[in-house]
Amino acid sequence: MKYRLVTRSDFDGLVCAVLLRKLDMIDEITFVHPRDVQTGAVNITEQDILTNLPYDPRAHRVYDHHHSETLRNPGEHPNHVIDPEAPSAARVIYNHFGGKERFPTISDDLMTAVDQADSADYSLTDILSPTGWTLLNFLMDSRTGLGRFRDFRISNYQLMMMLIDACIEHPDVQDILALPDVAERATLFHDCSARFVEQLHRVSRMEGDVVIIDLREEEIIEAGNRFMVYALFPEARVSMHVLWGRQKLNTVFACGKSILDRTSPVDIGEVMLRYGGGGHIAAGTCQVPHDESERIEREIIDALRTERVVPA
Repeated sequence: MKYRLVTRSDFDGLVCAVLLRKLDMIDEITFVHPRDVQTGAVNITEQDILTNLPYDPRAHRVYDHHHSETLRNPGEHPNHVIDPEAPSAARVIYNHFGGKERFPTISDDLMTAVDQADSADYSLTDILSPTGWTLLNFLMDSRTGLGRFRDFRISNYQLMMMLIDACIEHPDVQDILALPDVAERATLFHDCSARFVEQLHRVSRMEGDVVIIDLREEEIIEAGNRFMVYALFPEARVSMHVLWGRQKLNTVFACGKSILDRTSPVDIGEVMLRYGGGGHIAAGTCQVPHDESERIEREIIDALRTERVVPA
């Protein structure tokens, strides 16, 4: 019996696909946004395996590690395999099926990289000068923004499908980065760097320990590493990106804790849950109607902003 994998188009989704492909459990892959599952925009059936997405009782299995999902779906569900302590959904799958014994050909470097990517365990050097698996993650991350540039030889979906095979065939990340379609994106990533930094400085403002990045008036959103804002605003403990939703139908608030200063006590996933979104303790998103966006923006900033505790 084979299933369709429904997952996110990111590094965690990629490695989930690699693991399930190694188990010969999937014959189709659909990449979706978490909101598509919550709203029913994507039809889920018992032929589906979901990873790193909100729980749907109709699925055959749902593998996840989002803290907010334990709040949204309390109690035991036979088809819900969730470990909020796991650093990635791929790690949940890896452990669930037996780890190294079941996946002898999956490199430790790949698993370490996906854990590092999904838990944002990066240093200042990783942010400013990414290499290896870190660079590959930033190239694939939809929040980097390379997907807005449509003149690539192959689409992002085709790239994801190619990378699934590449991660199985090439344990050395340098071989993957050398692939023409990956190298093409790396070149654009580096070319955009200076414009990206200039834009961040221009559209960002600080309120207490929260940096707000409002991109709604920007005609072009430059491509760049989503953690760069923490390198540019080291006093920020939390960030909030404000941007248009799909086709400008709503307003999106995408919030996260600084990966360079992890001292904010706020549970971001819980805050996002109040407005129909979700996430982790350290990151989350919500989408709201335009006519409520100004009020909700103020409420979210107030909920995220906390005073630093000065040691006595």
